[in-house]
Amino acid sequence: MVTPPRDITDPTGRQRVVFRRTGDETGGELLEVELYVSPGAFVRGHVHPSQEETFTGVSGTLVLDVAGERRSIGPGDKVVIPPRTPHGFEDAAEEAQLLVQVRPALHLDDYFRTFLGLSRDGRISMPVKGIPHPLLQVALVMDRYAPEMAAPGIPVALQRPVWRLLGWVARLRGMSDSFPEYGAP
Repeated sequence: MVTPPRDITDPTGRQRVVFRRTGDETGGELLEVELYVSPGAFVRGHVHPSQEETFTGVSGTLVLDVAGERRSIGPGDKVVIPPRTPHGFEDAAEEAQLLVQVRPALHLDDYFRTFLGLSRDGRISMPVKGIPHPLLQVALVMDRYAPEMAAPGIPVALQRPVWRLLGWVARLRGMSDSFPEYGAP
């Protein structure tokens, strides 16, 4: 396994994540990252089943969709997103920097490394809308990181068995749910 990177850039999603403090460094209490977005950047809508996420604006402005409500985050602004609350953003209008804190950390840093690495390397495609592909690769990631990440609009209790089943099919086809090349066990 490679040393986990502290800085990941995903040109597809037009974002960069810099890890300030990881769950390993905070005893699982906190994940803290600097998020840099470029014009056109997006993060597909999602929920964290048991984590609270706080966005604090540092520079620029980002419009975040939180449970169907548009929230503008500029320098000094703070938006707290409770667990199970759908959120994401699309087509960022300008460059922005945000401080993002997630409590508890769980393994969200490994999810970021894996997902952003797979996206950067063209191994998965997660469009803003529509079906991600290849679906079996996405299923492996979603199954592995089920405590950290879920799709919005579908009850988590229904999603998990579907991701688990698709992940099982992917493993039968020889695909791995381990991503040491991205520093994620």
